[in-house]
Amino acid sequence: MTKPPYHDDQASLSAPIEDLQVRITFLDDLVEELNQQLAIQTQEIADLKKQMQFLYQRVESSDLSEGIAPFDPLTNKPPHY
Repeated sequence: MTKPPYHDDQASLSAPIEDLQVRITFLDDLVEELNQQLAIQTQEIADLKKQMQFLYQRVESSDLSEGIAPFDPLTNKPPHY
């Protein structure tokens, strides 16, 4: 008793199809993981931008000239000179 020829063709095609299905599933999972990581990083970047804006506002609103004498290179020589 011999197998019909179309059965061998089906078996030879099913293995590559299964391999492709496995690869597609893996890639779908990978894309989902990357999407989640991108969302997390986007939120972190937004938080960092807010913190930077807050720091810039604090620096701009403070008067840094109070308590700091102007630097005079003739009178303010470092100790190693």
